[in-house]
Amino acid sequence: MDKPLQRIDHIMWDAESPNSLVTIAGIMAFKERFSKDKLVEIIKKRLLRYDRFQKKVVIKDGNPMWHEDECFQLQTHIHHIALPGKGGYTELQECISDLISQPFNYSKPLWDVHLIDNYNNGSVLLWRLHHSIGDGMSLVKVIFSLTGTSAKDSLSATGGEDGAKSKKSADEEDHLLGLGRSLYEDAKNLLTNPSMLRDSLQNNWQTAREIGELLFGKPVTNTIYKGKLGVAKKAAWTEPFPLETIRRIAKYYNVKINDVLVALVAGAIRKHLQLHHQKINEGLKVVIPINSRKESEIRSLHNEFSWISLDLPVHISSFQKRIAFIRQKTAVPKPSAEPLFLHELIHLVADYTPPVTKQILLEFMGKHIAGVVTNVPGPGHPIFLAGKKIEDLVFWIPHTVALGVGISLMSYNGKVYMGIVTDIGLVNDPDVIVDAFTSELTRITKLVPKNSEELVNSFA
Repeated sequence: MDKPLQRIDHIMWDAESPNSLVTIAGIMAFKERFSKDKLVEIIKKRLLRYDRFQKKVVIKDGNPMWHEDECFQLQTHIHHIALPGKGGYTELQECISDLISQPFNYSKPLWDVHLIDNYNNGSVLLWRLHHSIGDGMSLVKVIFSLTGTSAKDSLSATGGEDGAKSKKSADEEDHLLGLGRSLYEDAKNLLTNPSMLRDSLQNNWQTAREIGELLFGKPVTNTIYKGKLGVAKKAAWTEPFPLETIRRIAKYYNVKINDVLVALVAGAIRKHLQLHHQKINEGLKVVIPINSRKESEIRSLHNEFSWISLDLPVHISSFQKRIAFIRQKTAVPKPSAEPLFLHELIHLVADYTPPVTKQILLEFMGKHIAGVVTNVPGPGHPIFLAGKKIEDLVFWIPHTVALGVGISLMSYNGKVYMGIVTDIGLVNDPDVIVDAFTSELTRITKLVPKNSEELVNSFA
């Protein structure tokens, strides 16, 4: 029986355009060659348990509906290619950038996976999934459900300790989620506590102002990250760096891990803007998506998120002052109503407005932000797919509105990765941002004592 796309799923379907594909993409890297036969087997056993991966979107009476694909053929969703030449970063970057710039075949379920050989003598899996299937958090959970905590476990039909986490890995995820779930949960409590809501509205005027600026403030202009989008996108990513290094920096400055990552992103963007002779006398407005699903819905496939807006402090040259700026913005003394307000606004628009209105609202909001910065926690321990250990994980976020840059941060097995995707017509050198991020991290790491006993609160 056909079912309509609901709420944010529907918005994600309506948001797509030829120049702004809403495709979430990510790679798994392996040291050895990966078997296509085993990949097919594990997808049959584990992925196809989720019915959306065998459903396509059809339009009935002007409304998009989930419809069982009577002609579903798994082999049309699994592709096997090899990189040319040396098969290094440049070749893989070209391949990924080309693939993420291509739309799905809308007559089929909206996902595919490319097995890419000849990358550093091993293989890479590139997963592509349409945002209407689910948001980043739910899709990451689905992809990880294909894996196991050991080679043997990863070859079974259902897996072993699926979703099991050590306390350490759970703590890492809490840090990387940063503002995410906690702010939304705090915001929901406002509705059940009128006095707290009143105090929040009276005292947390900064939040109200930021919501107003996000929806009704002056458009973001005069930056290379805004402009008319083209079809071609370009992906780039960092080498992995130790999560413990970020943790050490966070402890030194007495901030959250998320604050350190955002400050590093701001520094990298600052250097990129300087290279292009851009004026940087004020912050760059970005949004940070947050997970707003209930714990009971964590494995369900749908979109459930909100946003927090932030002026990325690209105008501040000192890392310490950037950290102080971000800490001040994120250390809200009372629960913030912003993520709840935006979450309810999204649902209101999704439920009661026609597609053209949804598109207008997305474009309207897109005029007031320059980019998106998101972080998604992966497992804090090694995982295996079809008997092979996954060495590295990187993902890229789509442009749901007219933005020139999107930055994603991901943790896995004690490492952190930054991925960036840009519109080539606006920003053709995302590797400059990647290199700037790495050099900024290297510089700051040298300034922070390695011995934990030497760590001091630099704001004391």
